[in-house]
This record gives sequence, structure tokens and C-alpha cells, in this order.
Amino acid sequence: MNFIDKRIENYAIQKSNTPSTLCNELGEYTKENHPLGRMVCGDLVASTLGFLIKSHGVKNILEIGTFTGYSALAMAEALPEDGSVITIDKNKKINKFAKSYWDRSDHGPKIEAVFGEAIKVIPELAEEEKTFDMVFIDADKRNYINYLKQTLPLLSEKGIIIVDNVLWSARVVDGMEGDEEDKSTVYLKEFNDYVENQVNLYATLLPLRDGIFLIQKA
Repeated sequence: MNFIDKRIENYAIQKSNTPSTLCNELGEYTKENHPLGRMVCGDLVASTLGFLIKSHGVKNILEIGTFTGYSALAMAEALPEDGSVITIDKNKKINKFAKSYWDRSDHGPKIEAVFGEAIKVIPELAEEEKTFDMVFIDADKRNYINYLKQTLPLLSEKGIIIVDNVLWSARVVDGMEGDEEDKSTVYLKEFNDYVENQVNLYATLLPLRDGIFLIQKA
């Protein structure tokens, strides 16, 4: 769902720093050929991620939900040369596709794909005493609260968590979800309410594309 006029959004994208031509090619291919292509985070979200990476001096990123690799590549492009992205997904086939694009980029070596259920992989990263300056959550909605709980202890001192799709085409807003709530709507409502009630967090929900939550320890 577009919350603003598409012409305004396009103008904003035109005036913003956006990912590379290669990254854009990956995004467009995904939109045109994948049944869930609309789930690519898009240029404006990618530009926002890049701004946060550069302004916060981010070096180490954990991504939960690789999809076709667009956001991982966009974030890698914004990182310094010694930066890294660990991206988790259980779909090896789609990660093979993502790697075909990462391998064409000078920033591809910054990306490490980890295969498996994120809910099981994250504790393994904790055991390895990994810390992250940024966490980007864009995976199965029913585990959003679990992912948040698991990754908060892995944040560096000024680390930030960005959670995508939290407005879910406005279906999380009472009276705008249509005749029937799907399960993801229920999960996202629960997640948004959970974040709102955590006194140990400072959070801002932005109506950017499908909604992103910016979360930091208070």
C-alpha cells in the first residue's frame, strides 16, 4: 500500500542516495519474476538503511530474512570496507540466486549467508559472542517478538534494530484491515503493541513504504 502519492515518492527517491545499478537490477528482477516480489524493501527504505549505517558508524549487521538478497547488497554497499553483513534464511535455493548478484559486486565479500531457522541460528551467534551495530528484521511475522528478544542482547552500545513491514498495508490499523484479519496482521499488531509497552526501548514507527520500526535501547 502506498501511503503517499507515487509521484511524491518517486521525487523523494530521485533526490536521495540509492543503491547501485546492480542492486536496482536485482530488485527489479525480483519484482517482475518472484510471486512475492512486492516484498523487496525498495529504494527509499534502502536509502534510509544506508543513511543509518553511515550516520551511526555501523560496521556489523545482522539481517533476519535474506529473500533475494537486495537489502543485504544495499546495506553492504553502504558499509565501510571492513564492514560485514550476516544474513539468515532457510531457503538455500533463493540464497543461491542472491549470491549470483553478490558475486558481481565489489561489496559481495562483505556478505555472509547463514542457512537455517533464524530462531535457532541467533542463539548460536550469541554463543559465539557476536555483537551487531544494526539488526534488520524482515522475515516471518509470527516470530517478530522472538527475534527482537533474541537480538537485543547482541546489540552494541548504540546499536539499532530496524523492523520492516510493521504497517502491513495499513491492516494493523483498526478499521482499515478489511473484512478479515490474516495471521500476519495479528502477529504484527501483537509485535507493535509489545514494542510500545517496553519501557526499556526507544522506538519510532515510520510510515515509510510498508512501515519500518526503528528501535534502540532506552
